Amino acid sequence: MNLMVVEDEAKLRENIVSGIPWERHGIEVVGAAASGREALQLFDETKPDIVLLDIRIPEPDGLVVAATVSERNPRVKIVLLSGHDNFRYAQKAIDVNVVKYLLKPARDTEILSAVLEARKRIEEARESTHTLEELRRKWNEHAPRLQELFYQNWVAGTYSGWEVDKQSADLTIDLSGVTRYAAAVVEPDPLREGDTRYGERDGSLLQYSVTVIAKDYFAEKPGQLDCKVFPDYRGSTVLLFLNRGERTEEQFVAEIQLLTSRLLTMIKEYLKTTASAGIGLVTADPEGVSKSYQQANRALQERIVYGDDLVVPYREGKQSHLCIPAAPPLEKQLENALETGNREKALETVDRLIEEGIGQAATVEEVHENVLYFSSLLVRTVHAQGWPMKEVAGDTYDTFQDLRSLHTKEQIRQWLHGTIRAITDYASKRNSVKLHDIVRSMLEAVEKDIHRDLTLHVLARKLFLTPSYLSRLFKQHTGQAFSDYVLERKMKRAMELLESGAKVLETSAAIGYRDVSYFTKVFRKHWGMTPGEIKKTNG
Repeated sequence: MNLMVVEDEAKLRENIVSGIPWERHGIEVVGAAASGREALQLFDETKPDIVLLDIRIPEPDGLVVAATVSERNPRVKIVLLSGHDNFRYAQKAIDVNVVKYLLKPARDTEILSAVLEARKRIEEARESTHTLEELRRKWNEHAPRLQELFYQNWVAGTYSGWEVDKQSADLTIDLSGVTRYAAAVVEPDPLREGDTRYGERDGSLLQYSVTVIAKDYFAEKPGQLDCKVFPDYRGSTVLLFLNRGERTEEQFVAEIQLLTSRLLTMIKEYLKTTASAGIGLVTADPEGVSKSYQQANRALQERIVYGDDLVVPYREGKQSHLCIPAAPPLEKQLENALETGNREKALETVDRLIEEGIGQAATVEEVHENVLYFSSLLVRTVHAQGWPMKEVAGDTYDTFQDLRSLHTKEQIRQWLHGTIRAITDYASKRNSVKLHDIVRSMLEAVEKDIHRDLTLHVLARKLFLTPSYLSRLFKQHTGQAFSDYVLERKMKRAMELLESGAKVLETSAAIGYRDVSYFTKVFRKHWGMTPGEIKKTNG
């Protein structure tokens, strides 16, 4: 236990600090001060458990110090030293945290006894933290989280009927008089393309915000349906409605739909984005709550058919039929557009396929069948080119691994458009690299066969391409016609040979000219002088 001594008389202060066997009684003196200012500074530095304090000290006096110390640490205990003239005044002025008032001059035994009493009070206070009242306080602090875990386990189907009763009673959750239950699940709708208010990483924040808004909404409406709001294990917001009144099942369902619709309106108002909800069937059995929750999740999936910002009640027995585009010509068009990097044509074609398939789908299963169809078509096209799908698809690749993460038709369209852009970009880059390789082959052929009569027709046969295609490609990447480039390279080579001492006849043959007079004519036109003049110039 730590003790701080505050006494302005140096001799008395020293005697208290050194003359009393504190250590023998488990007391450590952590500081000694001669003034109020020094005492407060030392108190903050040493954080003592007990303060032995003289009232008559300078700057400020002991009463001010005692009040300040008590304010800074309500658990600290104080032993006051006071003279005859201010003893009664001190007793009336201060009683917070003061264990003992000692009249000066006090004997060492009195001081020791008072400090030990203060220590006892501190120990008793610490022990009281483990009393039933303190445990109840701590229980109340943790109860909300424990209750939330109970609700999560309940909707997950972890508990049987008797376990629901026992667990709820243990957690002070009142389920008495409940005649019907129904679960709803609320989630933010997928962000629309071009929405700059939120990013891809804001999904968890939006879902948390929905839970907070729902809790506030139902807490502000006493007297309406009892609704327990909590996140499930995926983070989605669950609304568990409990019917205790005289409502019929029809009235219960109608009120659930009304309240949930109003909640979605509030979410849109606060978050500036939409949310949707699925509602499960009503059950009178606590064990049926998990089934109602599962139905709510399945109902929520229906927004993939009907769109965003709506409340979808669960419906049983809905029949589905296969609705997949049957348009081989469109598929071929899409494949060709993707292979050539024609983005505009690819987007136009995929939108037509979407309209013929997803646009006609009437159930969740039909929509997902279409997603599988598009996924297969795109993967097949990419693999047919020998390209790695992960590298080609880029940021859209993860969705191929989890197609069920697409929750609306609009989100599917955005994913397909994003994938189309990624594939056509990749194809364009590959085609560009491929074109560069062809041009490079042409340049290498010119250098290798410069001694021959090299034409586009000869080169086209070697590269298995058409002369017109090579001509257009070469000019696109070099800025000049192939024939002009060949002539330029031949003339430069001729100049190099002549300057190095080669004869005119040898030079003519070396660059593919059998007729020396024709070579001389071409050389003069290109350089402005004849090969003979070059020879004379170079001696």
